[in-house]
Formats: sequence, C-alpha cells, structure tokens
Amino acid sequence: MELTIMNFNGIETVDSRQVAQVVEKNHADLMRDIRKYCGYLNESKIASVDFFVESSYQDSKGETRPCYMLTRKGCEMVANKMTGQKGTVFTALYVNAFHAMEQHIKHGKAIPTNPNTEKKLAIQEMNAKARIADRLLKAAKVIETRSETYGYILTVKAAEMLTGEQLDMLPKIEQKMYYAGEIADMLGTSAQKIGLLANKNGMKTKEYGEWYKDKAKNANKEVDVFKYNSKAIDRFRELLGN
Repeated sequence: MELTIMNFNGIETVDSRQVAQVVEKNHADLMRDIRKYCGYLNESKIASVDFFVESSYQDSKGETRPCYMLTRKGCEMVANKMTGQKGTVFTALYVNAFHAMEQHIKHGKAIPTNPNTEKKLAIQEMNAKARIADRLLKAAKVIETRSETYGYILTVKAAEMLTGEQLDMLPKIEQKMYYAGEIADMLGTSAQKIGLLANKNGMKTKEYGEWYKDKAKNANKEVDVFKYNSKAIDRFRELLGN
C-alpha cells in the first residue's frame, strides 16, 4: 500500500480518491469533510488552496466527477482528524511518500508523470467500493434474519456503492409499527408486561413485527428495539383476556 505523489499545476499533491482508499472511507464522505474544512479555512481568511485544490476526473462511464488534490498540509489536516490504526497508517504513508519525492527532487529529478495514474486510481477506487459493498452485503445477510427492511436497505446501499448512483429502491413501509409502551397504553397495562408476554410466547419474530435501531433513552448510543404490528396487538389482547 502506497500513496502516489502527482504534479498538479506545479504542486506536489495526492488524489483524494487514493486517500479515501487508504483510510477505508467512502470518497463522497471524504469530499464532504474536505468541503467542510475548506469552508472553515475560507471563513477564517486562510487560503484553503494551500491544503486542498479542486480537481476532477472521468469515471468508468466517461462522466466528469469532482475530486480534490491534497497538498502535504492537506494530508496533515486529514490525518489530524483521525485516530487509531487508520490515522497512524495514513500518516506514515503520506510522510514516506512526500519524503521520497523530496529526495527525488533533491537529486535533480522532476516529479515523475505516469500515464496510467488515472487508470490505476480508478481501479483502486473501484476495489475500495467493492470491499465496502461486500461488508454491507454480509451485514445484510445477518440482519435480515431479524429485520427484512434493514436487510433490504443495506443491500440497496451496497448497490449504490458499486454503481455510484443513488437508487430509488428503498422500501415504502406502509404498515404502522408500535412500541411496547404504545401497545401498553392501548391495552391498559405496562410496557414491561408487554415485553414479558412477547418473550414468554415467542412473539419477537417477523410474524409480529421487526427489530429496529433506536436511540437509547439514557445514553448516547443505538440499541435494538422490537416494534410490533397490528397482528401482535390482537395477540396481546388475547393473552391479556381483553
């Protein structure tokens, strides 16, 4: 794994697509972050072009797509926003790449140009997208045993990752789903009672609802929550003798 230094209008830079691949981040997400950094710099009257230079490339369909060329300062800014192994590895790679280029120039050699650089970057970007899509598909297979809706959404996201296009394929959920607390209010009991009945009678299945991701009430994290359908309400009425 290495970074390729490119001469962009006389400046030593690294393509944002290659940076996204190294840090295992969606290129669109990295572009969003860089635009945010540029906004902060420009508002503070700091030249963002000293860090990030707007550019473009042609994708596999021949369409023009935006990208950024990162200077050494730009690489340092991206690295400073990262922690853990990915941040350490990216820092090592860009330091090595720019150091090697400095030595190259020091010995009187021009920054090399590679006619296959664009092709190489396009292949690297596609490989990175394929890896992310593969992870999404694997996650979809695991989660669809608990929620067909979320399994389908992950599958659509994997397809979007590979095609580079937003697909209008997300499911329209018409059936109303209910929290245990909502059903408890309807039936004059407690949410705890509803949960106990559901567990005792094996109701947390696709027949009676689906698992969802929801924000925990007393903590800043997501938790798995089962939401019930109208069939479940009828079953609870039966179990409660209502």
